[in-house]
Amino acid sequence: MYSIGKFSEICNIPVKTLRYYSDIGLLKPSYIDPVTNYRYYDYDKIQTMKKIILLKSCQFSLATIKEFINSSEQIQLKSILAYKIDDFEEQKEQITKQIEELNRLKMQIDKEVPIIPGPFLSDCYIENREGILVYTIREKIKVQFIDELVKNLFDRVYAFNLMITGKLMAIFHERESSQKEADIELLLPVEDTNKIDGCRILSSGIYACITVKGPYSELDEGYKKLKSWIFEQNLTQIEKEVEIYEEGLVPANFNIRELRPDLNRHPSEFITKICMPVIKK
Repeated sequence: MYSIGKFSEICNIPVKTLRYYSDIGLLKPSYIDPVTNYRYYDYDKIQTMKKIILLKSCQFSLATIKEFINSSEQIQLKSILAYKIDDFEEQKEQITKQIEELNRLKMQIDKEVPIIPGPFLSDCYIENREGILVYTIREKIKVQFIDELVKNLFDRVYAFNLMITGKLMAIFHERESSQKEADIELLLPVEDTNKIDGCRILSSGIYACITVKGPYSELDEGYKKLKSWIFEQNLTQIEKEVEIYEEGLVPANFNIRELRPDLNRHPSEFITKICMPVIKK
């Protein structure tokens, strides 16, 4: 037999833990000296201890381990193990999927590929646009606060009881990249009505256009392609470009008093039309 100290050393289990296991009836010593109260463990207890260590590492509770160790019914023992195996198989499947996703993310980082797919750019084209009446609001703000500016625009449209006839548009008159600020004008086409301060005519004329499907952060790719095409076509941009938010910033069906960005639409599905007024050189 092994003394409790030697048994602790063999099984790599603290003596304090062995005493606790004895107190709760999980692993009692093989023999206790009636005079010294020293505890001794025989070889079979080593095998039992190995089972306890294995089951504990598999997240079995001590109560379940005690039931397993003390039970002699094979059917019950197999049932306990089968249940835990099924649980681990389910976790294994979930962990495998998580590992695959993390590996894909790692590959994207290694290749510097964006998590959100890059934008889809249409071919560039010319469009003859008529002048339209728009209600506008213009402020110099940090770009991240544009949602608040959009809300202010719709609040005013509601207050003046204007009928909206088209998509929300924006003109970035000036950008200050160092401070991440921009001179932004937001425009909404509205029905002709009595003259109201804030209304103006958006110029008619020839516009070079491109449609970008993707997040707003990727619009620069559309601008690059369109400006390159304008140069190739021997055209000259004569005024600031207009961004028309076909799908994305504002839901198709919205309550004008509860305006929110369209959070149900994935950024990769946003559709923005960029229109640059041009003339022949």
